[in-house]
Amino acid sequence: MNIKTVTQIHHHTSDEDLIKSLTKTIKELFEVYSEKLKPSEQINWITRKQVSEILSISLVTVDDWSKRSILTAYRIGNKKRFKRKEVEKALTKINH
Repeated sequence: MNIKTVTQIHHHTSDEDLIKSLTKTIKELFEVYSEKLKPSEQINWITRKQVSEILSISLVTVDDWSKRSILTAYRIGNKKRFKRKEVEKALTKINH
């Protein structure tokens, strides 16, 4: 909508109606975009040492499991990090 259109609309409506219309339109647009712009879930990054403590395994086993894709490691700079949720998901229940 350009200024010419707004001016034409303004001549055919009262100031109050124009403000209500614009406010309603802005609110609708805000609602649409606020859903899209919501921050994604916070990722809880943990270290190899934390993984080993959580799973009660050695650091060597943590490295071995990440090489074998049992655990997914992410490199941040020169350090490996793991997503806590993914580490917890790697645990599977054994039914006897």
